[in-house]
Amino acid sequence: MKLTPRKHYALNVLLLLIYSIVMIYALAYPPNPNRIIETWLVSILLQRFCSRLWCIMMWLSAIIVLFYHPTATLYGRPSFGIVTSLLSTTASEASEYIAAISWHTYVMTIVLAAIPLLIMRFSRHTSVPRWRGYWAIPFVIVLMVMTVQTARKGYTSGGFALRAQPIEFLADAYLQPRAYFAELAKMKADLAKPDNWQISSSQQQYRNYVLIIGESARADYLHLYGFKYPDTPFLDKHASIIMDNMLSAGPNTPISLLHGLTLSHGKSFSIQNNVITLAKKAGMDTAWLSNQGALGQYDTSISTIAHQANHVTFLKTTGYDFGQRSYDNQLIEPLQKVLAQPLVAGQSRLIVLHIMGSHPNPCDRLPNPPQHYVENNNSNCYIDTIRQTDSLLSQIYTTLQQNSEPFSMLYFSDHGLSHDKNTFEKNSLVRSSSILRHNDHFYQNYHVPLVIINSGQPRQTHNQAQRSGLELLDGIAQWLGIRSPQLPFANQFFSSANSNNPQVLDFNQHLQSVKQLRDDPLPADLQ
Repeated sequence: MKLTPRKHYALNVLLLLIYSIVMIYALAYPPNPNRIIETWLVSILLQRFCSRLWCIMMWLSAIIVLFYHPTATLYGRPSFGIVTSLLSTTASEASEYIAAISWHTYVMTIVLAAIPLLIMRFSRHTSVPRWRGYWAIPFVIVLMVMTVQTARKGYTSGGFALRAQPIEFLADAYLQPRAYFAELAKMKADLAKPDNWQISSSQQQYRNYVLIIGESARADYLHLYGFKYPDTPFLDKHASIIMDNMLSAGPNTPISLLHGLTLSHGKSFSIQNNVITLAKKAGMDTAWLSNQGALGQYDTSISTIAHQANHVTFLKTTGYDFGQRSYDNQLIEPLQKVLAQPLVAGQSRLIVLHIMGSHPNPCDRLPNPPQHYVENNNSNCYIDTIRQTDSLLSQIYTTLQQNSEPFSMLYFSDHGLSHDKNTFEKNSLVRSSSILRHNDHFYQNYHVPLVIINSGQPRQTHNQAQRSGLELLDGIAQWLGIRSPQLPFANQFFSSANSNNPQVLDFNQHLQSVKQLRDDPLPADLQ
């Protein structure tokens, strides 16, 4: 049946509405009515009054979806956290990310990218009504009102008030990297300044302090924290102090460690006032040993902090990996070399080990295939990376014992993960029950282990107090025996009193109350 021009145009308008919904879904923006209406009205106006620009917009939409939808599927709309992770990643992590995307996602990407082009092709045969200019006035007024309301309510702090796609995406793609580079510039400016730590007192009980920064380990996957499988035999036996309700400062490594290891407390950080400069100001010798990327084109704020130490070792020496995988136990040899370095009489040493731990994809962290716990192989690998980290802690403990000097180890994870049930296991066409991914919506994205192992202290203590990683540096200072008026939470960190309304940072570095986080329980077969 041949459509009349009026019905043909009505169908065209309906297709533009579908386009609006598709774009919002494909780029992982919240599909609220305002965003759909704004995208719809902008597309109608451009098609009617500026058809050439509308065609450019449709082609641009297809290209954006083609390149960004896989990332949107895993991590959501453009945010500060995604930009930071992208610019801080290594080549091997990038290849792992690409390999982790399922064939289903790639097929859906092609389908979604084709929709704007198909609509554009359909519209070639559409007779657009000859509107007079004043017909556009109501559309423009509605757009202006919605944009002003969005700006006033602060929905787009640091973002773009007009939420029409792909305009909003392009604005975010510009504004979020600009925010990152502004922070990077601030970081470099801060590093040019000397630290301004004020040390009230410094008295170390141990000769060697080893701070192990874990990666992507959520607490409820550790047997020490109640997990059903015995994947932490060393910690089960040797842990001295266990913080049962520790929360990371942020949902990914750059945000969490930048605000957890510098003087921040959730506000603007001072990178020159960090854990390394604090220890040095207190007279300690310092070392940073890392299995994560070093300085290079894709610089990270964490490697910048690392290079403030007296002794620095990166297994990935240029920030690139190019398929040559390094494992966390390779840090034992440089640890032994640091311990062999002489110290002046009465001096103590802080050694930081930054490991890859359980970083996605967990199967790539293991030198051998995982044990079989459940049908989900991703879960099997994740459990065995926890077991591998526990084994590494045992090796560190043994190495320190062989040094014959009193020591203390503090292990924590930079952030947790949550279960994504809409993805596929790597190199598998079978839908898995879940894949563990970064997120900032769930309590388990932030609930992490924090454990102290002291030499000569067999008694084990569980601390139920809830702590935010925004107070982490205070806790580390207390552990190191350093007091500073700039770290007001140090005395209470290991006390039994809960923090007052603990908060954490989301991907956009906005504070959110822990009470707002949803629950992401273990899968049924792991409970």
